[in-house]
Amino acid sequence: MSKILNAILITAYFALFLQYLTTIISHQDVDIIEVTYATKTPGFIKKMNRNYKKKRNNITTMRLKYKVPFRLHTDLKYILRWTEGFSQYDQQMYKSGQETFIQNNCSYINCYMTTDKSLLGDPRNFDAILFDVENNWDEHPTLRRSEQNFIFMASESASNFPVCHPYFDSFYNWTWSYKLDSNILKTFLYIFDKNGRPVGPKIAMKWIDPMKPTSNDVKLRLNGKNKAVAWFVSNCRTKSRREYLANNLTRELKKHDMKIDIYGWCGKLTCPKDRMDECLNMLEENYYFFLVFENSLSEDYVTEKLMHALQHFTVPIVYGGANYSRFLPSGSYINAGEMDAETIVAKIIEAIKNPDIYQNYFRWHNHYVYKRSSKVPEVCTLCEMLNKPDQSTVVKDFRKWWNPNYQQLCEKDFNRNAYQFIGQ
Repeated sequence: MSKILNAILITAYFALFLQYLTTIISHQDVDIIEVTYATKTPGFIKKMNRNYKKKRNNITTMRLKYKVPFRLHTDLKYILRWTEGFSQYDQQMYKSGQETFIQNNCSYINCYMTTDKSLLGDPRNFDAILFDVENNWDEHPTLRRSEQNFIFMASESASNFPVCHPYFDSFYNWTWSYKLDSNILKTFLYIFDKNGRPVGPKIAMKWIDPMKPTSNDVKLRLNGKNKAVAWFVSNCRTKSRREYLANNLTRELKKHDMKIDIYGWCGKLTCPKDRMDECLNMLEENYYFFLVFENSLSEDYVTEKLMHALQHFTVPIVYGGANYSRFLPSGSYINAGEMDAETIVAKIIEAIKNPDIYQNYFRWHNHYVYKRSSKVPEVCTLCEMLNKPDQSTVVKDFRKWWNPNYQQLCEKDFNRNAYQFIGQ
């Protein structure tokens, strides 16, 4: 009887061995990675790291079976900040854990941020992964699941950081940037009406027209000004070539015994960052106009420099790639990108010599308030989106969305390595 049993066992083992050999021969280019959910033990993490080092360059793993972890709707939503550069930012929104969602009093607080790629064992177990265009030295993951949201983040301009590789078309699900049609808006200024309701900026911005005359309270804040133009600047050579426009304005102003007072590395005057409040008070008290010249020309790219003028009763002279009617009401600014230096200087002189004309630039104070932060913090919007079903989309023509001129930029300056890191 024992001989028969031994024969059966030997036959069974031999059959299993043949099946194993057949699998290896017929599927030798396929590596299957099965991951169960989130047991962060030292042994598990060590095993996973060995597994990824072995298989990370095998693109076939993208198409393999993946066991989606069982999650309740009320479970934590895990957000991975893919690039370690995030942790260097001294902002509350970049803190790890749930703290940022709780402290911002978000409607949803069941979100958890981290930079620890091994926290859940497999990067596919994260609900969302954030990728920052400024810090692109880390390779991008090739392993992903369909329910996962890859989120593009940017606060710097598309001209300075174009995305060149076609791999990134249809790579991202959501966008989080200064562009006004982003899924999550990350702009340097927000517009509210007098009742505190957020009204802009928007692509199709509608301004009150006509506006009420400038109030007497605002007029009092405008008295005592005695200098034409100020400029706070530290980057002296830029892609936008703003320095050439400033030089042209200087020459035209000199014909009328006026000048641009330049504070920072590019001029002879100083305004230390640790004394910025004093500098801004000086701007408000002394200067009629303030140059808001961007260092690069990109759609919707408007930086915090504009707030210096708006919050300190000085007329901005703007220059950039934005459609400024999305950010400023007509008659509240001078757009240096739409006229030559001679015309700009003529407007400056006209306003300085005629108080009524200068005061009209500030009629918007009757209707709007500009602030540096939104009513709902960006991280709250992120967590809310992760909690709502069927929110996933795909940005198909991402490179063109981010910068319509990406082909020209990539061929000229960035073809060698701009945002090319892909596989892990």
